[in-house]
Amino acid sequence: MLGLLQKHCPVCGMDVDKNTAMKRFGKYFCSEEHAGQYAEMKMARDIERKDYEDRGSGGGGCC
Repeated sequence: MLGLLQKHCPVCGMDVDKNTAMKRFGKYFCSEEHAGQYAEMKMARDIERKDYEDRGSGGGGCC
């Protein structure tokens, strides 16, 4: 049952203790460095998504 509550760093996958790990963006990280790396990756994905959405076909329809 305790295994269901196990948290993992989204950058490296290392097990983290949610009582001592740092929490950012609703996720638990093993280190400040990995929290920063995640923030950079998230920002890059958000920029790519916005660029993709801005390049849309214009009307959003089929034509």
